[in-house]
Amino acid sequence: MPAVVIGGGLLGIEAAYGLARRGVSVTLVHLMDRLMERQLDAEGARLLADAIEAKGVRVLLGAETRAIRGGSAVEAVELKDGRVLPCGLVVMAVGIRSSTALAVTGGLQVKRGIVVDDAMQTSVAGVYAVGECAEHRGVCYGLVEPCYEQARVAAAAMAGEPVRYAGSVLATNLKVSGVSVFSAGDFEGVGAETIVVRDAGQGSYRKLVLREERLAGAVLVGDTREALWYADLIRSGAPVSALREALAFGQAFAEAA
Repeated sequence: MPAVVIGGGLLGIEAAYGLARRGVSVTLVHLMDRLMERQLDAEGARLLADAIEAKGVRVLLGAETRAIRGGSAVEAVELKDGRVLPCGLVVMAVGIRSSTALAVTGGLQVKRGIVVDDAMQTSVAGVYAVGECAEHRGVCYGLVEPCYEQARVAAAAMAGEPVRYAGSVLATNLKVSGVSVFSAGDFEGVGAETIVVRDAGQGSYRKLVLREERLAGAVLVGDTREALWYADLIRSGAPVSALREALAFGQAFAEAA
């Protein structure tokens, strides 16, 4: 029987790819207009979707699930637009949800997550929250690196040190269903200068976002060998004007130019 995977983030894509590799007919259903929208811009996501479909996964974007049909076992997934996808298996990978029940009973301020300030302190003095349950400046991070950064700040704050957490520069560097993907910082780059390099033959895409002569964000699909260098430039905020013309071609080329 066919399978339906609901959710086009990293886990949903990997689940769909894993099923396809086992010979299962798979449809990946995603509510948004592109896969991994929190990590990829439109063009990078399109390349990823093309690569996944080439591996045997049918991708439906902008598709909202209305119901899962079946009696004692699943029989189909019904979409809001009326389409029905017959299946014998449904996998749901639709993101994280902060666990806030204990915080609510304790009188802490809770929105999407447990609200914390720049010291990771909650609305109750002396009570701190870090990780996926915490909401800082309106953001709940679902990645491990911000959890480590928050924990370091909370520990220092509890020890009386004057520390501040200003948020994390998100960086994703992984292989999604066999396709190398990297993104960091302000990868959308609205209103910023962008440098784009495409290689259709290799199926690779590189986009760099520049703001005030500094690298603010990057997206790499296919060839991610320069990912760590770009991530370091973004985090350091170092000026890149001297490297501007060669920046898109990697560290060795840029530093030799």
